[in-house]
Formats: sequence, structure tokens, C-alpha cells
Amino acid sequence: MPLEAQGIKIAQATEESPIQHNAAQTGHAGAEAKIVGTHTSEGVAEEPKLGEIPSATLLFWNAVFVAILLIAFAAAATRKLREIPNTAQNLAEFIVDTMMNFTRGIIGPGGEKYTPLAGTLFFFILVSNLLGQIPGMHSPTANLSTTLALGLIVFIYVQYLGIRQNGIGGYLKHFAGPIWRISPLLFPIEVISELVKPFTLAMRLFGNIFGEDTVIVVLASLGIAIMPKLPILPVQFPILVLGLLTSFVQALVFTLLTCIYISLQSHHDEGHETHAHVEAAAH
Repeated sequence: MPLEAQGIKIAQATEESPIQHNAAQTGHAGAEAKIVGTHTSEGVAEEPKLGEIPSATLLFWNAVFVAILLIAFAAAATRKLREIPNTAQNLAEFIVDTMMNFTRGIIGPGGEKYTPLAGTLFFFILVSNLLGQIPGMHSPTANLSTTLALGLIVFIYVQYLGIRQNGIGGYLKHFAGPIWRISPLLFPIEVISELVKPFTLAMRLFGNIFGEDTVIVVLASLGIAIMPKLPILPVQFPILVLGLLTSFVQALVFTLLTCIYISLQSHHDEGHETHAHVEAAAH
């Protein structure tokens, strides 16, 4: 009987152990869930850490702020047009005239009609880039979503322009190249290169601006760490000065490539006609 009693106790212990084990696991998992939940809730409230991309919501509202600034300037410059312009109107006329000459010089005669697109892209990118130079602000162009959206706008407009001006046949002929014998080889290459354009535009702008903003934050943090009890050492000042130039150059490069893509589509047929006239004159 003592042996049987011991067997019953052992069996009861064996049956109860999985339940106790599961309860322990459940309690442990609950504790882990609380820890994770606390960490997640705290992580949402925290500011972006060094080297991290700010949240998309923050960058979206920064982009909206840039758009509002541009619209406010345009409204102030065109609210009361005068024969003798005031400061805002004079600056606006200078900007429009400069952009018209720029687009006409890149695209050719008639290129001034693309000034609204080129000018909007240039100044939106420029102001967005410069926004990251202000403490507490972030450049919307330091996010790949923003730059990719800009690249897709250019890509879709260029394809629409090519189809509208050349027709479907002329648009597809553009990818075949001037020599029909090697067109089966050139066609897929040209299509791939065309599809890659918005990504190259986006990655170039994103990489330069995000890298620049990250370097500024790193150097500013370094200055605080070096001199904690003295006025902050502005070791990031040279990068800030260089950032002014980089912001302008990146906006200019993006706009320049946009005008070149438009020129390739809008003057495609004219180039072929000129080539045909030259061959006819030679014969």
C-alpha cells in the first residue's frame, strides 16, 4: 500500500506539472508583452534617433509647410500687379524670367511652356532641402517616399508627353533606336533604362540630402559632447555652409534632368526628320 500511495502521488504530480508549466509560460509571456508594449509606446513618442529616417507623418507635414510657403509667396507677389513692381513682384518676375530662359535653353524653342513644371520642382526641392538646415526641422527630401513621388511625377508626365506628341507608334519607335537591324536588341534595353529613370532621380536626391542631414546631426552632437559645460562648439558650421550649395545643386540637377527627359521626347521626331534631310541632301 505505501508503494501504491507513492505511485498515486507521483501520477498526480505528473498530471499537474504541465498545467503549472503552461501557467508559468503564460505569466512569462504576459510579462514580456507588457515590456514590449511599454517599449513600443515609448518608442512612438521618442524623437528620431541619430541616423534614423524621421517618421513619414512628420516629413509629410514638413512638405505641406514647404508647399504653403511657396503658395503664400506666389499669392503675395501676384495679388496686386503694378507697372512699377514692389519687392515681391520684382523677385517673382526675376524668378519666372530666369526659369523661362533656363527651360528654353535646355529644351529648345518652345521650352518655356514647361516652365511651370520645372520651376515648381526646382523651388519645392530647394526649399525642402534648405528646411533641414534649420534646427528642429527636417528636409522632406530626406525621405525616399518624397523623392520617389517627385520622380514618378516626372516619369508619368514625360511618358504622357511622348505619347501625345509622337503617337503610340512614334513613342514605341523611340525605344527601337535609329537602326532597325539592331532594334530587337535595343528595345528592351531602352525600356529598362526608361523605367529606371524615376528611381535614379529619387535615389540621387534622397542619398545626398539624407547624408548631409545625418552629417550635420553627427557633428552637432560631437560639438555638444566635446564641450558640455561651455558654449556649443559649432563643428557642423562648415557642413551647413556646404549644405547651402548642395541644396541648390541637387535641386538644379533634378530640374535639369527633367528638362532633358522632356527634350528627348518632344524633339524626337524633329531629330529623325533632320537626319533624313541630311541623308537626302548627301545623295
